[in-house]
Amino acid sequence: MKRALALVLLLAACTPSDDASPSPERLDAAARSQCEAAGGMVMIAGLSGAEFCATRSPQAGQRCERASDCSSRCNADTRTCETYNSAFGCHSFLNQDGERVDICVD
Repeated sequence: MKRALALVLLLAACTPSDDASPSPERLDAAARSQCEAAGGMVMIAGLSGAEFCATRSPQAGQRCERASDCSSRCNADTRTCETYNSAFGCHSFLNQDGERVDICVD
């Protein structure tokens, strides 16, 4: 009987609660408008799902050979500066020595 009670209590502890998980943070209309007016793009911040404003790189699309050629990242595949400054996602970029680096960031 004690084992059955312990099992019931253990299972009850593993049951998901009815509490809804908090919804991801969203930019309000004014922040979204300001971001887009400045040339930025509203993006999702990794697994958190929160929105943020990714600013546009002044060197977007220009040729690059190393990290210092761009304020964003120097894309390793296209050898051009990425359009937006966003750390989230998987990226292949060139470091300061012009060597390829592959990374995924949440």
